[in-house]
Amino acid sequence: MNSCICSRLMACTVPVGRFGPVNSRSRDAQAARRAAIIAYRALRSPPKATNDRVNRGQARPARAVITTCPASHAGHDGLAADPYTSRMRVVVLAGVCLLAFAVASPGLAQSGDARSQSTRAELDALRDRIDNVRQQIAQDKSQRSDLSSRLAQAEADISAASKRLRELDDKIAEARERVADLTRRRDRERRDLGKQLDVLREQVRAAHASGQMDKMRLLLSGQSPEKLGRMLVYYEYFANARTEQVTALRSALADLAVRQNALENEQDELTRQREARESTLASLKANQAEREQAIATLDSQLSNKQATLSEMKADEQRLRSLMGRLRNQLSDLPPEPADDTAFGQLKGRMQPPVDGPVLARFGTTKAGGPLKWQGEWLGAAAGTPVRAVAPGRVVYVGYMHRYGLIVVVDHGNDYYTLYGHAESTYVEVGDRVEQGQAVAKAGHSGGHSQDGAYFELRRGRTPINPASWLAG
Repeated sequence: MNSCICSRLMACTVPVGRFGPVNSRSRDAQAARRAAIIAYRALRSPPKATNDRVNRGQARPARAVITTCPASHAGHDGLAADPYTSRMRVVVLAGVCLLAFAVASPGLAQSGDARSQSTRAELDALRDRIDNVRQQIAQDKSQRSDLSSRLAQAEADISAASKRLRELDDKIAEARERVADLTRRRDRERRDLGKQLDVLREQVRAAHASGQMDKMRLLLSGQSPEKLGRMLVYYEYFANARTEQVTALRSALADLAVRQNALENEQDELTRQREARESTLASLKANQAEREQAIATLDSQLSNKQATLSEMKADEQRLRSLMGRLRNQLSDLPPEPADDTAFGQLKGRMQPPVDGPVLARFGTTKAGGPLKWQGEWLGAAAGTPVRAVAPGRVVYVGYMHRYGLIVVVDHGNDYYTLYGHAESTYVEVGDRVEQGQAVAKAGHSGGHSQDGAYFELRRGRTPINPASWLAG
């Protein structure tokens, strides 16, 4: 029975890391198996003395902690004669095997967990950036909605101003027609007045030419005084009537001149109002154009941010896949050897990965987007060796969107460094690197427009400003 139990317990001692089973070929798995076998062999020999509590029948029944073997195995190793001792050996054996499992498993789980911290941190940071971009998209959509409302109001104002302008045009046209009509009437009455004046002048000349002759003729004609008086009255009536006609024509002309002047003033006022309306309409159209441009700009920004968000989501999926690959790859790596130099003791004494100017500093905004630099972008010629800032183990080498070809080094105690946009690499996953050792060549992979080296420092999931860690 114990052999069956031991075999089951030894199968349980295959180390299980935090992210899945660890390969049984690892040294810790083999050590666990050996511990279980030694414990089993040590317990096969029968005990020399029997517990007094067993002889007195006072032993408490042991709780079932493991699955027993079939009845066919009973008495296989001669332990069935003493049930309490048999149960005690099973419990002790289970404790030894579980202790071996407890000793072996945490170290492997911790190792796998530490080596995937960088990728998990990058994934969390990417998720934060995705949330940030989503918030900015929501703000842009809100701003676009506000601009659309203002644009709609501007279009309504333009429509009202255009309608008012058309009304003013109609009034100006009516005023111009009235002025033209008055002008035609004035010209006609001026012609009539001219004709009347011509007739009056002719009569005056005729009267002057005849002078007193007519009156003398009338007086010498021998007509009766009554008839002579009537004729003189008629002459006076004719003269007065002609004078009144000329006066009326002159009064009509003066009235026409006043009315024409008023209409011209009205026309001038309407023209001024139209000019003001035209200026207002031009301003409204300018505001409309500005808002349309602002909406077009926001649409472009929204499109770019949506594309960025899609890229980030694709990056998130790639990081998830990368984490899965890292879990599988790192589970086979042997434990990290002890290092006398703690990473934190190198703060302020690390040499930069390359000797070049800092083109972008930690925390500054990247060009053309909402993202910020989480490390430093250092200028360097293509092919320049990129050096590790501290000793450690390479936990990732590969291509990542927007980072290009990268190398990630685990320095222990949850510290990681990343070297990006490389042209090529010198190391592979699992390699041990020393401080100052070349791990990659500077370049511009990942679509960067300038040659250099990207350097990032992390403590677990949190990016750290490398400025205070690098010498100088």
